[in-house]
Amino acid sequence: MKKLLLLVLAVISFSSVAVASDCFNDPVYDLDWNAVVTTGAFVRDVACMEGSVVKTTAALHSVVHVIAETDGWYKVELSNGTTGWVGQWLIEKTNQGFNENVVDMDTLVDVNVDENEYIGDMYDIYGHLYEGSIWSLFNDGIIHGYSDGGFKPDSTLNRAELLKIVIEAAYTSDEFDDSSDACFSDVKSADWFSKYVCYAKKNNIVKGYSNGTFLPASEITIAEALKISMISFGLQQDEGDGFWYEYYVDTAEHFNFIPSDIIALYGDSDLSIFNNKITRGQMANLIDLIRKYDGGFDL
Repeated sequence: MKKLLLLVLAVISFSSVAVASDCFNDPVYDLDWNAVVTTGAFVRDVACMEGSVVKTTAALHSVVHVIAETDGWYKVELSNGTTGWVGQWLIEKTNQGFNENVVDMDTLVDVNVDENEYIGDMYDIYGHLYEGSIWSLFNDGIIHGYSDGGFKPDSTLNRAELLKIVIEAAYTSDEFDDSSDACFSDVKSADWFSKYVCYAKKNNIVKGYSNGTFLPASEITIAEALKISMISFGLQQDEGDGFWYEYYVDTAEHFNFIPSDIIALYGDSDLSIFNNKITRGQMANLIDLIRKYDGGFDL
């Protein structure tokens, strides 16, 4: 009877310790301190890499409230009230107040980035095919990471994003006007990208569509990116016969401007590959290759 009582007490005592809903069923211990996110972090529903669901991301440099821990994981509360688990290696204890952010928002205005972007550490480009080109443009303030600290090198980009990259790479900031009029029916003067789009239109880099629109949110193809980039850097337009973009493909191939993974698919001279959408990593490499070319465009 005494042994049975001790067993019951042991079960009760053990059941009072919270257990993480994770792979290892480790005990969970309550915490109460703040931490700064040092690497853009996924916030998961359970303390486990496999079988967990990513609820949201914790933005790089944001301050979170740490409320619990288990083996290798912290449970955190974000400024919007969302709670979830992040790897302990992704955050560091801080004396900053909860909801504070160490990002200097004035810097964002100075470098002309979209309000939804800021300079992050771009954790997702390490080992990427175009890591070198991405860092090259990043270090010159031409491209920036997203609020979760990543760059998303394999995601596509739209026409407005492309023009921002190209114009900032090809021209100095005093060459394009910060206060642009509405130059297309779907480009408002208050839009963050208007100065790039309107400068490009004024200098015959883009023409838009016959109905007066530019479609800034539309994804852009490799062919369109080649044409816009090469014209921006001083290549004379001479489209000639055939597909409208064949001249730009041939010229870009001649100068070795085409990113290597694209040229590999073009090995059988199938021009249709250039109708594919260009990725952020490919675009960074294209611009990097053009910028590093120092010979001029005479053929």
